[in-house]
Amino acid sequence: MSTTPTADTAATDARSKYARQIEEAFESAGKLAGSALPPIEFYQQFLHRTLAAIDAPAGAIWLRTPQGFLQLACQENLDKIGLDNRRGARQCHNEVLRQVFQTSPPRPVMLEPNGRMPAGPGEPGPVPPANLTDHFALFAPIITPDKQPLGILEVFQEATHDPRLYPTFLNYAFQMAGYASQYHSYSNARVAAGIEKTYAQIEAFARHIHSSLNPTEVAYHVANEGRKLIECDRLCVGIRHDRRRVTVEAVSGADVVEKASTHVRAMRRLMEAVLQWGETLTFKGERDPGLPPAVAAALDDYLHESQPKLLIVTPCRDEREKDRQRPARSVLMLESFNPPEAIDTLVSRLEIVGKHAAPALYNAAELKRIPLKVLWWPLAKLQDGLGGKRRFVVAAVTVLVAVLVGVMVLVPAPLRMDAKGQLLPVEIAKIFPPREGVVTEIRVKPGQEIDPNFPIAIFRSAQLEEEYTRAKNEWIEQSALVIEYAKQRQQPGRSKEEISRIDAERAVAEGKRDRAWKDMEALDQQYNKENNRKDSKGIPNPRGPGYFHVIAPDFDELARARGQSRWTVLNDDRRENLLGRTLRPSEELLRLGNLQGAWHVKLDIPQRNVGQILRAFANPNAYFVDNDPRKGERKYLLVDVLLASQPDTSYQGRLYRDEMAAEAVPNKNEHDENEPVVTAYVKLNVEGIPPEKQVPRTMFVTGLEVRTRVRCGQHALGYTLFHGVWEWFYEKVIFFF
Repeated sequence: MSTTPTADTAATDARSKYARQIEEAFESAGKLAGSALPPIEFYQQFLHRTLAAIDAPAGAIWLRTPQGFLQLACQENLDKIGLDNRRGARQCHNEVLRQVFQTSPPRPVMLEPNGRMPAGPGEPGPVPPANLTDHFALFAPIITPDKQPLGILEVFQEATHDPRLYPTFLNYAFQMAGYASQYHSYSNARVAAGIEKTYAQIEAFARHIHSSLNPTEVAYHVANEGRKLIECDRLCVGIRHDRRRVTVEAVSGADVVEKASTHVRAMRRLMEAVLQWGETLTFKGERDPGLPPAVAAALDDYLHESQPKLLIVTPCRDEREKDRQRPARSVLMLESFNPPEAIDTLVSRLEIVGKHAAPALYNAAELKRIPLKVLWWPLAKLQDGLGGKRRFVVAAVTVLVAVLVGVMVLVPAPLRMDAKGQLLPVEIAKIFPPREGVVTEIRVKPGQEIDPNFPIAIFRSAQLEEEYTRAKNEWIEQSALVIEYAKQRQQPGRSKEEISRIDAERAVAEGKRDRAWKDMEALDQQYNKENNRKDSKGIPNPRGPGYFHVIAPDFDELARARGQSRWTVLNDDRRENLLGRTLRPSEELLRLGNLQGAWHVKLDIPQRNVGQILRAFANPNAYFVDNDPRKGERKYLLVDVLLASQPDTSYQGRLYRDEMAAEAVPNKNEHDENEPVVTAYVKLNVEGIPPEKQVPRTMFVTGLEVRTRVRCGQHALGYTLFHGVWEWFYEKVIFFF
């Protein structure tokens, strides 16, 4: 029996059922399109009604973002259709969305289960556009009245329906997408209807910004209220109070403008460049190659501090600013970090805000330019007496320059040359091993006070042990021979010839024995003061041959006369790094200093300052003379000393001419560049320095950084302040010719 009539009847019933439901869906969609629902709520209800009319299991609505990408607005059961069950299914699905969105003119698309979309005229993607699910996929574009794509309505339908119904479902989805397009049109109309409200806001904005004549208050009103009108992320206001310089008076959302910050300084330079240019600067992610160099450079500097996707800087010129050659009185800067694709609305709103802000900012700036009332009348009378504002300004500048030049030429001031150095004791001993050896023991600690000739460390030298053992064995061997020869000589029956031979051989053995003994004594005297024998009166060395001491040096006679007889270890604890290490005679072991003795500052005078110091030593009015009983007359300059550990107190020292090196040596400066310096020593706490200017002994720390200024006599104030400029000008300009 045939079942065809029954199948046709079922298909007819299904078409009738879906026809009624589709009509009801069209009616509901029309009401939703004309409603004032928010977009999210509208699309949720719209999608639910669209899917329910044709019993679709899943669907989604994709909308275009301001950047031109598709973004999911809402969805139902999209995770239940199997997009993640197959490898690459979601990527292929995304490629279908992109192809449908970019198709021109927009048209609906239907893909069968596991079906592939035909290749379009656009650029192919990394994966093929395909529907890798077990459902029919229906795509209907949502468009604007001028046929521009706004989004996509996506519907997934079961594959169990009559195949003749799927074209109907596709047409239904396309018509429902049309209702979504109507919703956007009605929304735009409602926006247009809100223009009247915007005009009321602009009127309130104008009254608000004209309520004060304080430039800062007016600027903050413009920035904060203007940002709300424009609907941007940030609005900044700058006012030109003098000929070129702009002051950033207000930044929307900020209570205080930190004018010293790098961000505000870059903003100020950009505003100044745009005002000098006189045109509006618009930056939309790419810099215009036709910008003036000053504007382009200022824009690059500002983009290093802030990265807006939309930046507009526009001068605000009031009608009363007749001089078009001069920059406008004020400037506005608009920033948006996520701007819409079409920025015409923002630009028009900024123009409206600028037209209302220009007169308010001009009034406030002009009022600020008026001098204090106490000074205004006398200045006005003087200006009238001189014949006008221009003559008054010229006369004032001339008098000021004359007074300034007179002060710079006639007023003397001390010339001081800067130099850095280190605080060090005068008596410093660098300890080196007398010969190569392995460090076996270090007997001193950091900061320990020791006496002269104190054994600082013990070394072991295989070569020394070999030399000593060789000499000792030679001494033992020759001593035994001497004894043996003595016994042979005492034997009876020896002839005169034999006795003579034995005496000669004994004399040779005694000579070798004595030389071996002297070698042993020389080694002991050189490395252990005496020897290694138990009866030595020197420093005991029970470790045996091959070990030797490193001894602290003795003081000179003058130091011993002053009672200074102890050394202090200056190094840190180096035992961990030195024990077991082989040191050569050229490698430093330790450093000792006489902290109870005299101290000085080791200076590294830069080459650019040496000339001034030497000229001061040649000028009798700049240097002083000290009569030393041993060295005779010694020239010196006074030095102001500032310790790094006590930066609020200045002390005094003396730089003697004979304490300056006659050779400049390379030295790396703060910029890691080799700059020649001259080494000099500044004496501290010498006789003749006032007690209050002497450095307290409690402040003496070896290696402490010291900043000094060497007094080089009296010079004109202008030369003291700008001698570096004059020397540069002479070197680069005058000497060049």
